[in-house]
Amino acid sequence: MTWLMKKISCLKLFLTFLKLGLFSFGGGPAMLMLIREEIVTKNGWMSDDELTEMVGLSESTPGPIAINLATYLGYRKHGFFGALCATLGVMVPTFLIMFIISMFFRNLMQYQPVQFAFMGVKVAVVFLILRVAISLAKHIKSSGFAVILFLIVAILMIVFHYFNIDFSAIYFILIGLFLGLLVYSLIIPLTHKKKEEVQK
Repeated sequence: MTWLMKKISCLKLFLTFLKLGLFSFGGGPAMLMLIREEIVTKNGWMSDDELTEMVGLSESTPGPIAINLATYLGYRKHGFFGALCATLGVMVPTFLIMFIISMFFRNLMQYQPVQFAFMGVKVAVVFLILRVAISLAKHIKSSGFAVILFLIVAILMIVFHYFNIDFSAIYFILIGLFLGLLVYSLIIPLTHKKKEEVQK
């Protein structure tokens, strides 16, 4: 790739994530549907499976999903400069908008139309998060372990919420990480080994 083509590609990364930063509401999870449309459907920079894996990785590391995804994708495409362009693209609009809003937020929230507007945005964000969850669930590799883990986590989250038990989502991620390593590194290989011994 020539120097000029690389610069044009980095500019495209910057503008794509700038658009995502400008028009995505509700934070990282709510942005995922628009992110998928831009980087999977329109530009083909990732497959659905890769995006699902990256969401899992982004949730397991510090920082917002959108920034982690932008940094990873930018680096994969064009190294450090690509990561810088993509990350700045998604950060700049958010920083500027939040800076301006913070100056006038208290005064704006006194007006009833603004309050109604924020209520409408909250409803839209919930819909976007549900839509993303369903879309990502379709691309998770189906296995007995995945289904059992999902059911356990879902039940625990409902129980903890009902009894108002403070249990951070970080612990769910760490438990899932530990169980995934345990099952796929120890239990499944042992099961395959026993099957091979029986067949012999």
